[in-house]
Amino acid sequence: RDLSFVARTLGALPKLKAKLTGRRAHRLQQLESRIDLCGDLRSKLDAALEDDCPLNSREGGFIRAGYHDELDQQRELTKGGKQWIARYQADAVERTGIPSMKIGFNKVFGYYLEVTHAHRDKIPADFIRKQTLKNAERYVTHELKEHEEKVLAAEERVNDLEYELFVELRELTTAAARRLQATSEALAEIDVLAGLAELARSRNYARPTIATEPVLEI
Repeated sequence: RDLSFVARTLGALPKLKAKLTGRRAHRLQQLESRIDLCGDLRSKLDAALEDDCPLNSREGGFIRAGYHDELDQQRELTKGGKQWIARYQADAVERTGIPSMKIGFNKVFGYYLEVTHAHRDKIPADFIRKQTLKNAERYVTHELKEHEEKVLAAEERVNDLEYELFVELRELTTAAARRLQATSEALAEIDVLAGLAELARSRNYARPTIATEPVLEI
């Protein structure tokens, strides 16, 4: 989440820098020149991070879809590879001629093909019986089992990939630490000046004129 805060702050800098550009006050000109937009870092963080990141990197789910091809693929597998399942079921229905065949999942057997007893005689030799129900049989195949193993392996791979990408982003941010620090110091001073300016306006403060004569006029 700290990285997302950095990205959000960097995203606000161009507008602030534009407001300071052309100001007559010399100090504001100096502060404007010290604001580093860190465009390279901002682009990387914006492309990689979700808008709402978890507190801990190990919680996962903070890398945007489309940022990393392998991560997208592994995430699809963790969802059960719905497209793969649909294709496999369609192929199995066409191959066996059993229109009512469907693929299900439970924590005990994993993925299975369910066939009613009425179509028992159409079961191919490569279907392995796993469970007998009152009105149906449940089977597995080597392809279905292999897909299930890929899904389980994908969950671990997703966690590893996200952490690797987090470390990469963290190192990029660390490398820009001096630029970020200089910018944060400028922002802190701008914040103080803006607060004082707002106070002066709300209370109608007037800047005194310094005179060399030993007099005080109020």
